[in-house]
Formats: sequence, C-alpha cells, structure tokens
Amino acid sequence: MIKMRPLSDRELLAVLAAAKKESQRDHALLLICYSHAMRANECGKLLVSDISIKDQTIRIERSKGSLTTTEKLAPHSNSLLDQRKAIENWLRVKPESPYLFPSRKNAILSRVQVYRLFRYYAEQAGLPDSKRGVHALKHSLGQKMADRGADIKELRVIMGHKLITSTQHYYEVSQDQADASKQAALLSVRM
Repeated sequence: MIKMRPLSDRELLAVLAAAKKESQRDHALLLICYSHAMRANECGKLLVSDISIKDQTIRIERSKGSLTTTEKLAPHSNSLLDQRKAIENWLRVKPESPYLFPSRKNAILSRVQVYRLFRYYAEQAGLPDSKRGVHALKHSLGQKMADRGADIKELRVIMGHKLITSTQHYYEVSQDQADASKQAALLSVRM
C-alpha cells in the first residue's frame, strides 16, 4: 500500500487561515475535522449537544462501523489550531440549530457540502489538486502521529478505527527506509 500524502504544516495552516478569513463556522469545522481525524459526513452531522464546553470535550459518532469516542478539545498557542477558542467563538455567533455546523438553511451539512468547502479553501491556499479532498485532513493527522512515533493502538483510537488493520497503512515504510534503519542498527554494534 502506498503511504498517504498528508498536508504539510504549511499547507494545513494555509487552508485554516483561508477558512478563518471568510467564516468562523468553516474554520471551526475544518479544524475539528483535522484535530479529531473525522470524515466529512461525521463533521457535518455533529450536534451542539456533542460539545461540552464545561468538560472541553467533543463526542464523535463515527461512521463505517468505527469507534465512537469522546475526545478533549485542545487549546493551542496558534489561533488557527486552538480548538477551544474556535468552538467558543463559533458558538457565540452560530444561528439557532441543533447542528454544530449547520448549512445555510440550518439543516445538516452534507458530506458533499463539507467536501466543497474544503476544496474551495484548499484552492484559495494554493494546494495542488491532489490534496484538495477533505479526507486529506484525517490522513494528515494520522500520518503525523505515526511519523512522530505514536503507538499503533493509540492511533487506532484517535482515527476511530474498529480494526487495527485499518491503522497499519500509516506505518508502511519503503525498502530504502527499512534498509537505512537496518544499517543504523548494524553500525551500532560495538566490540
């Protein structure tokens, strides 16, 4: 399997900045999608009741038979990545609707609408066409965690995967990477 091509930090921040410039809702939506490795349909159907400002948590009911999780909303020194502030700011101006990120008609935001929003902001940010799918957000977090040494069991929970085999592709390595690791181990042997 080919390793996912995640967004770089620069690309992620550019997309979030483009969204924040135009819409508090869209910024919060895309940030939550990324920060909690959510699919487009999962983000669109979030309810206000899924958020606990008191506990600073978000309940995520995943699709495709995946895990349902309750995760922390994390603060961040970079306002583009501060989930708590993004949600608090959005809730102050959000129209009346049971949905956390309602459509213009205050209804559920469809998977297609979330996809179109991400594609629009990715285009504004100058991302290549190959990275303009909203699923890039989910894979970007997963790949970043794997590359930084997250345990596969931890990543499975964050990604919401029911089966660990779905998580394994974030840990795929090339033959060159495996050879370099082996060579480093061989050179570390001392007499």
